[in-house]
Amino acid sequence: MSDLLQVFLSGVEDMAKSMKIHAADIEKKTGSESELVEKVEALTARVEKLIGLLEEKLGTAIKVQPAKGKRMMDIKQRINEIIAQHPEGIRPPQLARIIGTKVQNLYPHLKAAVQNGTLLKDSSGSYLIGPAKEKTRPVKARKSK
Repeated sequence: MSDLLQVFLSGVEDMAKSMKIHAADIEKKTGSESELVEKVEALTARVEKLIGLLEEKLGTAIKVQPAKGKRMMDIKQRINEIIAQHPEGIRPPQLARIIGTKVQNLYPHLKAAVQNGTLLKDSSGSYLIGPAKEKTRPVKARKSK
């Protein structure tokens, strides 16, 4: 159960207890139903307001969407983003620390990126962004007449 829901439910329980206490106090003091009804209506309005606020909060909190944080991004995107921030190159141990993973998890992605040409590996073992590839359309062969 979410923390917000627990806080809301504990607040509702407190309000229900307070309603019972107020009802008992009013019955002892005056016995008048009108005062009791007013107190109950006021507390009910507060509960309805809290429910409305909770529905607003939970309406946005319950929706399942992919997280947009850095840790939930695809590892290939994170690798490319970080290497792009280091034009002088970055070594795998430093890259792993920044991403928050083990170096062993990076090597397959780095190797594949070097083979694709999106990254370059220099003689010191640092990785750099590779040269930009020009997008070309495949040329279709014409049929001879």
